[in-house]
Amino acid sequence: MANVHNRRAIYNRRACFDPFPVSHDAYEPVGFVITEGNAKLGIVTDIGASTHLVRERLRPCQVLIVEANHDEYLLSGAKRPWVLKQRIAGRQGHLSNIHAAEMIAEIASPALKIVYLCHLSLDCNRPELALKEVKRALDKGGFKHVQVKLTSAEKISEIWTDE
Repeated sequence: MANVHNRRAIYNRRACFDPFPVSHDAYEPVGFVITEGNAKLGIVTDIGASTHLVRERLRPCQVLIVEANHDEYLLSGAKRPWVLKQRIAGRQGHLSNIHAAEMIAEIASPALKIVYLCHLSLDCNRPELALKEVKRALDKGGFKHVQVKLTSAEKISEIWTDE
């Protein structure tokens, strides 16, 4: 994708794909806000830290797709090399359930309708742990109206419509 690092939006007939930089140990990693009409969808996967820019870009979205990669306790006990665990948990690695929940609760607004949790580690996370952490943070922040769903690599997620 050309010019992603320069953060130039890409338009087609119906939508605008607006990239923004994220913190990850890859070459020019980005998240996206996709706008169609008044609907905004924010996508951040492979993100090690929730920066001010990331939070500001995602704040106006009605739909979020956010990684909740690992449970910190399960990662610490995983049979992985220490250096890999440090990489995953670092600022250029992946969001833990707790960090994802904190970010989502901080940027939530009455406009936020649904959050899809993605990129869950098979051996360092459990779907119920990710759901519980994010729901708890949203409820604590007064955003009980926000639905929280899981994505899966094995099946298509449900389709959200703004109707």
